[in-house]
Amino acid sequence: MRSVVIFLRGTTEAEVEAFLDAAYPLQRHPWVVLVGGDPCLYINLYRDGPHEHEPDDWADVVRRFGGEPAVGVIADVSGRHCGDEQVHAFAAGLLTRFRGAAMDEYTTHLWSLAELHGRNQVRGHPFFDYNGWFEEDAR
Repeated sequence: MRSVVIFLRGTTEAEVEAFLDAAYPLQRHPWVVLVGGDPCLYINLYRDGPHEHEPDDWADVVRRFGGEPAVGVIADVSGRHCGDEQVHAFAAGLLTRFRGAAMDEYTTHLWSLAELHGRNQVRGHPFFDYNGWFEEDAR
């Protein structure tokens, strides 16, 4: 599965859970985004940052984020769907309601809401450009 993580500041897990419950009311833990009745995104709170990253890598994320995230949220994207629209709506929804940044699997860049809306690029790729990175790696 491909994944994106949203790091948030100035909020609590309870506030984020309430937002997710309202945005994705069909199921909780994980919250699910459906496409044609089939799960596309599986959304969970992300508490494993310090444990899933090498210590130096996590320290770099924390430094660039400006401190430890108050809450993290992860969306795993089913391989049965491209998930582009759903991932962008998920990330933009959280970053519109809360302050924070998004991170995909392809760079360590922390994407702001303005960068997502502006389709900014890092190393020649927009946020969650799994096809572009795959094609680049295949060359």
